[in-house]
Amino acid sequence: MTKQTITNVTPPAQLPVSRHLLTTANVHHDALLRRIRGEFREMPGLALSLYQAQRMWNLHRNECERLLDDLVGTGFLTCSPLGVFMLADSGRAGA
Repeated sequence: MTKQTITNVTPPAQLPVSRHLLTTANVHHDALLRRIRGEFREMPGLALSLYQAQRMWNLHRNECERLLDDLVGTGFLTCSPLGVFMLADSGRAGA
């Protein structure tokens, strides 16, 4: 019996799975952004700390931070020096 060496083996493609997971994560992230925007629009005076936002939307800290940072980055929300998030045009940013 002769011993064979296998060379140039291509590992199974995992890109479709990764792409699917990324798409699912993006859909989830976008849905949460829409939900949070809706809450702030429905309650124009709403002002939440990170902890309060986590509790309100039942999110882990990292995910909540990422969502709020995205909304601040787009100019939808503003964050006060005390760490309170509110609508950017609410006029309460200096409060």
